[in-house]
Amino acid sequence: MSQGSSSAKEDTIGLDVHALNELQQVNVPPTDDSLKYNYTADDGGVYTFEQPTAKIIRIRYDKKFQESVQPGQECGLLLDRTSFYAEQGGQIFDEGFIVKEQSEDDEFKVKNVQVRGGYVLHVGTAEGVFTVGDTVKLYIDEPRRCAVMKNHTATHILNFALRDVLKETDQKGSLVAPDRLRFDFSAKGAMSVVDVKATEEIVNNMVKKNELVYAKETALAMAKSIQGLRAVFDEVYPDPVRVVSVGIPVEDLEADPTGSGGQVTTVEFCGGTHLKQSGHIGDFVITTEEAISKGVRRIIALTGSEAHKAVHKQELLQKSVNELTQKIEDNSQTQQFTEKELNKNIVALDDEVAQSGIAYWKRDSLRSELKALKKKMDDIDKARKAAVVSRVTEESKKMIEADPDKAYTVHVFDAGSNAKALDAAMKQYKALSPRTSAMFFSVDQEASKILCMSCVPKDAHPSGLNAKAWVDQVVPLIQGKGGGKELSAQATGTNTQALEEAVQVATDFAKLKLS
Repeated sequence: MSQGSSSAKEDTIGLDVHALNELQQVNVPPTDDSLKYNYTADDGGVYTFEQPTAKIIRIRYDKKFQESVQPGQECGLLLDRTSFYAEQGGQIFDEGFIVKEQSEDDEFKVKNVQVRGGYVLHVGTAEGVFTVGDTVKLYIDEPRRCAVMKNHTATHILNFALRDVLKETDQKGSLVAPDRLRFDFSAKGAMSVVDVKATEEIVNNMVKKNELVYAKETALAMAKSIQGLRAVFDEVYPDPVRVVSVGIPVEDLEADPTGSGGQVTTVEFCGGTHLKQSGHIGDFVITTEEAISKGVRRIIALTGSEAHKAVHKQELLQKSVNELTQKIEDNSQTQQFTEKELNKNIVALDDEVAQSGIAYWKRDSLRSELKALKKKMDDIDKARKAAVVSRVTEESKKMIEADPDKAYTVHVFDAGSNAKALDAAMKQYKALSPRTSAMFFSVDQEASKILCMSCVPKDAHPSGLNAKAWVDQVVPLIQGKGGGKELSAQATGTNTQALEEAVQVATDFAKLKLS
């Protein structure tokens, strides 16, 4: 939660200007929050956090400082010192518990931690009785803090990687949360998929190096002289300022500020909490790259277990794409699946890929593969339809050759729902047997569709036969709709079971009109 987005209830707890004045007037010292950096890690990335004791110096709710708080009350605890990280610099606040040393049954659930004027306020709900002066023990949510630290260290490396790939870019904002990181940066346009992948690879390569992460307070003027150091320069930094570097001790950068050190790794001003080694980040995945305003882009990325889930998901999706590709290849021989089924599988898998939180470049790659499969199916469909048109054309030619002077013909072609095939047959009769009245049917059982098309020569019209009237005889039977004129008409219906009856009705009607 950002400092500017507190709810109305939290506003009754937070430290406003009046509260700060009140604290300063009685010389309450700012909170010692240096304990937030007190933790160690082994080579396997297992972190151990200090669980210090502190003293409650103020309790706040109802817009006032109170002497005590009862169970169930939401309030803020101001301590003399803390290991909890207060939200600032883009890093989200810590959560956890504060337990009264005298009675461990009395707990305070920390939901938010904010800092104002150097005073760190722990906001949450009392699950016991707390009084000013109580000694308490502090327990941060360690897995959550570790996840945040992974994302924060990864944010620094991402900033470096973007500079390497884009050359000219500046940080415009960031959010470091337990489940993701968000990084805003200046750019002339959208990053290409190749650039996004290259950025991700640079970060993962720095992770694999598993270099030490160094942090040290440095004189502001000295820190600013380090070549390659990254900072949001419209922000006001303290003096001394904390410098965080991956792989190169800050002392070495101070000793040679104009050297190449700041060009080959990430060096930034930062008061946040970081990992001890870059390798503890684990997997790193960029899931999104998008515009948020003119000239500003946003990347959302994952680390640790969330990134591992994304990597596993993309492996499963790649397997599904491979299996579907093989299914389509095999189907050209076995005809086990219909084109409709395969196209449906492509669309469903494409939707799943599009909505998945996998790597940005991998999502693009998988969708390109699926697009190629869709084109292949479209080509197969075009070829099949062209073959049907060719076959029906040849069949109609042979019918004409067998009886060129026939007065009428009613025929069923094996053309499915291919209207072009029936139209091709009609054109053959108009060109090669212009005195024949023709009605053609075809059925697509899978789509529950029946097609009907008719043509009548001009000289057949005086006898009473016209194409529209002819089609109108079968429309009710096929439960369809039709249209056309005296010389040409067509209809479509859904009652494919009525084909035989429709052919008989059409034949009887033509025989009656042309007798």
